[in-house]
Amino acid sequence: MDDLDTLVRRVDEDRWLAVRFAPPRVRERLIAICAVSYEIARTAETVREAALGAIRLEWWREGLEEIVEGKALRIQPALEALKRVAKDQSAAATLQQMVAARGADFDAQPFTTWGDVDDYLDATAGVLLRVSMEQCEAPRGAPDRFVTVAGRAWGYTGLLRAAEYWRARGRSALPKDGGNFDEMRQRACAAHEDARALARALPQEMFPAFGYLALVPGYLKATEQGRAERALFLRQLSMIAASATGAI
Repeated sequence: MDDLDTLVRRVDEDRWLAVRFAPPRVRERLIAICAVSYEIARTAETVREAALGAIRLEWWREGLEEIVEGKALRIQPALEALKRVAKDQSAAATLQQMVAARGADFDAQPFTTWGDVDDYLDATAGVLLRVSMEQCEAPRGAPDRFVTVAGRAWGYTGLLRAAEYWRARGRSALPKDGGNFDEMRQRACAAHEDARALARALPQEMFPAFGYLALVPGYLKATEQGRAERALFLRQLSMIAASATGAI
């Protein structure tokens, strides 16, 4: 697990920081989930042709299916870790939704309406959030409404931060039917406000799965100033405060 922990810290430091609040057993589960998510998400970065990307995504779908069905598993560190440490096969089953959604990553402008963007975020950031919360040692599962608004808050924020990267690759996350980044920022803010209102009622045991949502306001302010990143110590302070108060 040390290699996967190092990987997640390098490619997804915000979720890695939140996972630090988890006990060791839960931490291993969350790191495995984040690692699988990253490997699926980076398909479009390593394979440019849509046909080859579809083959690669199918490979991941089949790998997750092998976990669900209890078959002999292909050699892949993140999948092996997920099978070994997850509470049950539900994580692998749910993560297959993410594989299907990632097919859109090969389109130059994949979304027609804001509803299409929401669907994509629900199946990516939302699915990752749901699976992570369900793997925590909490007395109840992940509330649907919180998963939806929190996933969209983080997802929209991520799209804003990655706008220059998308533009450099000739892509756009804005819907074809109209929309701009100010509207995207407003949608992120509204979703975060809804998530903030719901977060206080969540069990503390779930915080390591969603604590990174505390970083949304700071990131949104940074994007208004033309920046995508924030200093590490500011992010750490935001999460510590959120853990202590329950306010993301």
